[in-house]
Amino acid sequence: MRQRFSQRYGFAKVRDKLQIESMDVGLKNRLWNIVKKFYINTLIGLLDIEYQTIECDEGEIRNFSDKIFISKLYDHFFKTSEEPLTYTKNEIKKDLKSKYYQLKWYEIYDLIEYVAEIYHDKEHSNNFRQAVNKILEEEMSGYRFVDNYIAPIIDEVEIKEVEEALEYIYTPARKHLSNALELLSDRENPDYQNSIKESITAVESVAKIISGKETDLAKCLKVMDIDLNGQFKTSMINLYGWTNKEDGIRHGHTKEELKTSFEEAKYMLVTCSAFVNYLIAKNNKVSS
Repeated sequence: MRQRFSQRYGFAKVRDKLQIESMDVGLKNRLWNIVKKFYINTLIGLLDIEYQTIECDEGEIRNFSDKIFISKLYDHFFKTSEEPLTYTKNEIKKDLKSKYYQLKWYEIYDLIEYVAEIYHDKEHSNNFRQAVNKILEEEMSGYRFVDNYIAPIIDEVEIKEVEEALEYIYTPARKHLSNALELLSDRENPDYQNSIKESITAVESVAKIISGKETDLAKCLKVMDIDLNGQFKTSMINLYGWTNKEDGIRHGHTKEELKTSFEEAKYMLVTCSAFVNYLIAKNNKVSS
């Protein structure tokens, strides 16, 4: 994105840190604008004038799907006792804007996830998620939409590895990786330890399917009938050993201070996703 004059010549600093635990005014405003564009401006307000029904911002919401959407938003998300279906489209817009700007930064991300999830047009919501990601990238946010969750950002290559692994038909692995992503993306109470557990378990589940053995990951990798790179295999076995021993991630907590953090959990999610993709690709070559 082109820098402004003030940024190019040093009168304003380009932010060099991702917005991980905060949201500046610019990002907050742009996210409101995109929510308004996709989910509020599209509401159909109808007004009866001289026996004719016309579409009008001053009219009440009449579209059935829009009514359900607005009702859920007020009841399930904002948890208010208001009756929004008695409001006009303009009144809803003003009221939601007021509510939006009272939200904490992480609650705004909650709202963005929620509206995309409950809206009746899934393709519309997918386009919304793409538009949100463009804004998050341009505003240097530390988050992106990945598999319907807003998760701490890695880089685009790493995101593609995770998304690719989530698209495979290996249901157990997809479930474990989705759980790992959800645990990592909890902005108030992230569970890094269990996120790491889910990531390595995803690799183990694929290894069991490919090897046909119901045993641990290390043994599965050794008996697989596919040409695995030796260094890849060793590195994954070492990571598996780390999850089993140092912090007691897979077999109960030890009394030692836990060393898992966002960095380890992010690394494991990306690395395990990439290794799942690698195993499946190698196995497909053997099977074809």
